[in-house]
Amino acid sequence: MLDNYKDIIDLPYPRDDWNFLMKHPRMSIANRAKIFSPFAALRGHNEKIAETAEHHLEANRDENMLENVDE
Repeated sequence: MLDNYKDIIDLPYPRDDWNFLMKHPRMSIANRAKIFSPFAALRGHNEKIAETAEHHLEANRDENMLENVDE
């Protein structure tokens, strides 16, 4: 695979090349931060967890009420 890139593999990185910088301008820090900002990978996941927790609390409440009635 390296044979495919033998002609360019040892070339220096063109950081200070004016033509390179014109074609590939540097990104501002604010724009870079937007790329790495948190995002909701699972939309609605927190809501479903809260819904499930509420359901379990209600079920436990109902069970406790039935146990208290039996006594």
